[in-house]
Amino acid sequence: MTKAHSRTIHIGNQGEHLVATKLSANCIVRDVGQGKDTGIDLYCEVLDDENFELSLHFFCQVKTVKGTFSLKSIEDKFYDYWGHQPVPVFLVVVEYGEEKNIQGSHKLWVYDVPYILAKRDAKTLKKKEPSRDVSEKFELCNESNNKDKMTLQDFIFGHIPWSHGLWQLRRGLVLPNPDIKVKQEEIFVGGFTYIYEEKISKTSDYKHFLLEHDKWNR
Repeated sequence: MTKAHSRTIHIGNQGEHLVATKLSANCIVRDVGQGKDTGIDLYCEVLDDENFELSLHFFCQVKTVKGTFSLKSIEDKFYDYWGHQPVPVFLVVVEYGEEKNIQGSHKLWVYDVPYILAKRDAKTLKKKEPSRDVSEKFELCNESNNKDKMTLQDFIFGHIPWSHGLWQLRRGLVLPNPDIKVKQEEIFVGGFTYIYEEKISKTSDYKHFLLEHDKWNR
């Protein structure tokens, strides 16, 4: 009796390998073994390609599909799971045309889960939907247009820090976006604080309480 491999798993493995290979130019990528995937496929740590310093972390869920992917296929439980992760999560979709030539016939699309979650939060809280120039879905390719295309360098060294700022904001923490390569003036995520103003206010109350409580220990 011969042993056969699952076609679905084989295709998925190819997609994960393509994404991991792409990201590995500027990241340490750690894959989640089969049977342990609960909604995260890749644990990524940003690597400065000049001095090899390690910095920010982010997670990726990879989907590999023939033709066009629909975001409607993602169940709410995954958004809830992703939203409770300690670092930003991105849904990376490998869309391919030919099953026997996935590597040569594919496109990589990043679905910006931090931004998608912010829009969902606004809807839940009955607040105006936030907007920005960059689409919630953009192609990871060889050019950037500040809308629906982004280079790997811009994604890693520009968009990931911005996403960390938004990720903290969802928890009521107003912090500057972390720097990776270029030390610059502190930059904050703007245009989203109105969604989380109650959390931000509560966090501020906690801060003042702790500062007052701990002043006796100085």
